[in-house]
Amino acid sequence: MAEENMNVTSLDVRKKQFSTTFRGFDVHEVQTFLDIISLELEQLTAKNQTLRESVEKKESEVREIKDRESSMRKTLEGLQQILNDEKSRSDQKAKQIIREAELTASEMIAQARDELSSMQSEIQHLKRLRREFMAKLGSLVDSYRKIIEQDQQNDDAEIRLDSDVRII
Repeated sequence: MAEENMNVTSLDVRKKQFSTTFRGFDVHEVQTFLDIISLELEQLTAKNQTLRESVEKKESEVREIKDRESSMRKTLEGLQQILNDEKSRSDQKAKQIIREAELTASEMIAQARDELSSMQSEIQHLKRLRREFMAKLGSLVDSYRKIIEQDQQNDDAEIRLDSDVRII
């Protein structure tokens, strides 16, 4: 009978009545023993209930921790995605800035080359003008020298004439 009914309570133990037989046990000893077992069963039941409540509380805490962990994991995944997106945008922006800088530098180099070519042409033009000026100046100086020489020859001729006239 005990094997069939495993859920025995302390009240069941207290209320249990045994039939007496001729050579049976001392009723008082049996009752005392049943009281001890009943108290022990009450304590075990209470302890079992306390342990169940503790287990339930711990399971609840574990669920809360797992929920928080899941939430934190999702948050971290979201932050990681945001970080990856921002890094990707930054990389794209950096590449765009580099392309624009290279284009600007290329344009500046082309403009500098054009200016250099223009300046070189201007220098060649100025050198040609200088040569022409020097040639004209040399020609002019030669012309003035010839004029001065002729004037000097004329002056010498006049001086001779004046000397000849005085002599006469």
